[in-house]
Amino acid sequence: MVGRALKSLFRSNLRSAKERFSKQQDDDEFATPLGLRHGAAVDIDTLPLRMHADELHLELPEQTKLIVAQGFVDLGDDTYVHRYYAADDTMIQVLTAQGVEDQHIEEITLYVPYESYYPSTDAEWAKWTGPNGKLGAPTYNFEDGTEFKRIWFDDTDGQAKPAEFHEKIYDDAESDAPREIFQKVMLFGRNLEAGKKNEYLLVAVESYDGETTVELMVGVDLEMTGLNVI
Repeated sequence: MVGRALKSLFRSNLRSAKERFSKQQDDDEFATPLGLRHGAAVDIDTLPLRMHADELHLELPEQTKLIVAQGFVDLGDDTYVHRYYAADDTMIQVLTAQGVEDQHIEEITLYVPYESYYPSTDAEWAKWTGPNGKLGAPTYNFEDGTEFKRIWFDDTDGQAKPAEFHEKIYDDAESDAPREIFQKVMLFGRNLEAGKKNEYLLVAVESYDGETTVELMVGVDLEMTGLNVI
């Protein structure tokens, strides 16, 4: 995940990123790893995960995913988060460092929406973002008793301040006018058992177009060889 880089977050300018990493193609598309892009079809090999499917809190995709939106976050220090969204909000997240080509990939994660919350009062928001709120707590517990431990800022005792960034999301591959979503984010995770895949919990407070919500996504690591991009 992106925890190693988020400590040096700053706002990005996507146009300048395009100019720095452009392949100088006539269509002015900015470079993107693995050929992932708006309109791409992606087959995900989930076989390595299926033996643990009953223990995961996400439904592994069985069908080809069509990318309908593409997000971009500049974390600074030549580190970038690329997000590729399917129509059902399934997200493939790729972390790259020192560039945006395949050889710069550090992590690939599949995320699936788990729950959305719509706090409407100060008291309800305090449960998430207050001094003892869920967003910065050392652990996050599901109603079924599953406990996720905070991964980011895990060397901080007690509450930790969430990472903050603006993600630029392109719903139209031909447009230079993205949606910009401000997010306060914390990453939690758990080890299923020794030798098994980790399961991640991404908790985000998202603000866009005058509305602020809390979004939970559950994720697992993917191998580069497990993606077939068409």
